[in-house]
Amino acid sequence: MSDKILDLNTPGLVVEVSKEEAAELGAFEEDALSEEDAQEATEEQED
Repeated sequence: MSDKILDLNTPGLVVEVSKEEAAELGAFEEDALSEEDAQEATEEQED
């Protein structure tokens, strides 16, 4: 995987990684609102 990490610094180069490699690199850290949080925020604005 170290070669892939170095390749990520090459502009225009597409580097394919597995889900496991991506998770190890922190690529899929989810920080979006949940559907429930989004609905609550919308309801708060209507009040």
